[in-house]
Amino acid sequence: MASPKRLAGWCFCALFAFVLPVSADESNERVLVADPYLELHTGPGRGYPIFDIAERGERVEILKRHTDWFKVRTARDREGWVSREQMEATLTEAGEKKTFRDVLFDDYLKRRLEFGFSFGTLQGDPLLSAYTGYRVHDNFLIELTIAQSAADFSTTSLYYLALVSQPFPDSRWSPFVALGAGRFTNTPKSTLVSAIETKGGLANAAIGLRYYVTRQFFLRIEAKEHVALINYNSTTHYTEWSAGAAFFF
Repeated sequence: MASPKRLAGWCFCALFAFVLPVSADESNERVLVADPYLELHTGPGRGYPIFDIAERGERVEILKRHTDWFKVRTARDREGWVSREQMEATLTEAGEKKTFRDVLFDDYLKRRLEFGFSFGTLQGDPLLSAYTGYRVHDNFLIELTIAQSAADFSTTSLYYLALVSQPFPDSRWSPFVALGAGRFTNTPKSTLVSAIETKGGLANAAIGLRYYVTRQFFLRIEAKEHVALINYNSTTHYTEWSAGAAFFF
């Protein structure tokens, strides 16, 4: 079996910076330090050094959240990262103990970029796929997939872009449908006499199911029908069944 081709690089980046006075943004939540102090790290992780503290009785503003870490701004206008463990010891403005939703599933719902791999069959032959996706809307993703299947007499490679629709994006179990288009290549084994490589357009439709597992991982199963457009008078149909795992950022 020929080794799969390396997944083409595909990166979508978005960076928005808003520099506003503390008093200008009233939408950010504020909490009261109840422990002797909060440790402010330079980044979201224990490996980042502590550069400052917020003392008991001081109010801090929650700016954003990244997994189990919160970026906060103190009354002295110092910004740093505090662990979830310490943040859950703070008090709300009403004087009650502060609690937070499960960060992991919350991050899953807000995900943008994801990568995944799957194994399955294409017309009964082994299939290996890799994809990268970008969430453009709560209900829609754009995915780029590269797949390869090795049969006894030839190897089939598929490359396509697909629009994925999730009708229930906020559920741990999330069904989806997809429509895609791209290219395919069928390469006969070199040992065959008069072997001719075949190339053409590709269209496909899929139905599947995602299941969020834990942390940054989820599972995915799907059934897909491919139509290879060889020429104006000839088409070939491929049925795919696959299952795999993916992770998100």
